[in-house]
Amino acid sequence: MKKQHLYALPERRRELELRLGESSDLIARECRIGQDATPALLMWIDSLVDKRTLQLTTLTPLLSLQTSPLPSTDPSECLDELCRSFVSAPEAKVVDTIDEALPMLMSGWTLLLLNGARGIATIQTSGWDRRGIEEAPSSTVVRGPRDGFVESLDINISLVRRRLRSAAVRVDKLKVGELSHTDVAVMYIDQRAKPSIVEEVKSRIRNVKIDGVLESQYIEELIKDNPASIFPTVYSTERPDDVANILLDGRVAIIVDGTPFALALPTTLVHFLITTEDLYLAYPVATFIRWLRYVGFIMNLLLPSLYVGTLTFHPEMVPPQLLSSILTAREGVPFPVLMETLLMEATFEVLREASVRMPRSVGSAISIVGALVIGESAVQAGIISSPAIIVVAATAIASFTIPSIALSGTVRILRFGMVLLASMFGLYGIMIGVFLLGIHLASIKSLGVPYLTPIAPFRKKEFLKTIFRVPWFMLSKKKNSRRRA
Repeated sequence: MKKQHLYALPERRRELELRLGESSDLIARECRIGQDATPALLMWIDSLVDKRTLQLTTLTPLLSLQTSPLPSTDPSECLDELCRSFVSAPEAKVVDTIDEALPMLMSGWTLLLLNGARGIATIQTSGWDRRGIEEAPSSTVVRGPRDGFVESLDINISLVRRRLRSAAVRVDKLKVGELSHTDVAVMYIDQRAKPSIVEEVKSRIRNVKIDGVLESQYIEELIKDNPASIFPTVYSTERPDDVANILLDGRVAIIVDGTPFALALPTTLVHFLITTEDLYLAYPVATFIRWLRYVGFIMNLLLPSLYVGTLTFHPEMVPPQLLSSILTAREGVPFPVLMETLLMEATFEVLREASVRMPRSVGSAISIVGALVIGESAVQAGIISSPAIIVVAATAIASFTIPSIALSGTVRILRFGMVLLASMFGLYGIMIGVFLLGIHLASIKSLGVPYLTPIAPFRKKEFLKTIFRVPWFMLSKKKNSRRRA
């Protein structure tokens, strides 16, 4: 009798309701099962469960026992047997305490309590509206798969497994967040990913102490090397084929529930300038596009500073006819070259941000019309010279060649610093900035891998693969020759 009182349903129901603050979407369904009408209690969060799954896998099997004896007279053994043999949900298990059951209840599981039973049965009945699989908006492709990640962890894992149908693919799930209890999946390929790197990634995720994780950026910022550095050391992507290629390279992917962006470690600077789409194009075209990205990266970083430094300190380096055209265009402009360039750069950044925040139907129109109207009006009014607009426009176009949003944002910030150095020391200031930047990049690591790999340390084969897209027939010949050897 003492055991029955200790685990009586009214007390346990009251404790659960108090722990959840008597929330209005907490549903409790009392029922009696078996010939002896044993009291049972089902509890679930109404907005997190799939009603059809709950009905078919839990309610119907339990209520069908009203004319049959229970599998055991001991309540705890009976609860275990109900989970093993009667409940038809994909997952059902018994936990010992309410503290263990609450996170599962808040994840859409249904709790089954039996009068007198010590444990609590948890039944997988979660289900809520999910966004359909669509093309990743942050990385559109000309040729390649069109599906992108969504906000469901299970769907995202399945999209990767569809591409890598191997038993060597490993998925380890962890929970992060004191309040959110967010599921985080660590994916890698056994025998390809280094065990030390896999364990280091898991260790860093386990050591994350935060109330809630609402997006993968939370994890990225807390596990990255050199958190004070402006350069990203964790790669993010919305594309499943990109993650599949990352796993084939022997790296580790991190998928966070509730966000379509997956993370990858370790990461070097080159990874932000090479895309998986290069593998889907003919190798001469892919190589040419890769070179364009490298040139766009350099232009995005240095073009405005070269313009400011050359006109301010080294006008003799400009061809006479071009210098004459620039000086003619600058007649009547009240601002020096530095202020003119910074003003146009700031104006473009404001237009870029406005186009992102505005509705899609008018965002692109505002950015294009705003740039045309403001630029033309500024030139006609004599406030800004046309060469400055050309330089800023060319820089803006070059910024769109960088496939990574994170690296593009970093370069946008560094560009202002390079302009200031050029305005103070000319081309020498640009050289100083490049040297300081190189020193900083050489000091960064991502899970022990130097950030400038394969440039520093120099690795010839990997370096050539970053410059050229190696044809598939050459790779297949190497594999065949190894097999014959």
